[in-house]
Amino acid sequence: MNDMHATSLLTLESLWQFSLRYYSVREVKEACLCLQNQFHGNVNLLLLLKWLDEKQLTFPESAWATIASALAQTEDLIEHYRELRRKLKSHLPDTLYREALQFELQIEKQQQADLIACIHQLPMTTSSEIPLTTNYCQQLGASHLSQRFSSPVNIG
Repeated sequence: MNDMHATSLLTLESLWQFSLRYYSVREVKEACLCLQNQFHGNVNLLLLLKWLDEKQLTFPESAWATIASALAQTEDLIEHYRELRRKLKSHLPDTLYREALQFELQIEKQQQADLIACIHQLPMTTSSEIPLTTNYCQQLGASHLSQRFSSPVNIG
């Protein structure tokens, strides 16, 4: 697959819809939260990597630093907001808490937009190596979680 064709398939809305469906699977959500809370992984990055794995696309090893840089634009904001939301959970009415969750989702979607913009700048090739999700889990020292993300997606 050439770079031009690959990037034309990689849109924010496509990634976002995939993420919503994939994350709705209980085992996936639990593994994502474990990756985030215990190994300081980034769930949006993991979702992007799984989406690319499903499309059998990959990027050069040297691109990991570029991707980390793209995440940095929103990572602190998301982490601080998430911490604040958790602290306020017991003090907010349910309706306000749900609004806070919706706002957090908007920040998450912005982070995915940053990731999409980043990968559009990278040379994408057809993947035949280790899945990107496995590589990421190994980088975080969470190899045991990679099996949760290795199965092909079969969501409605």
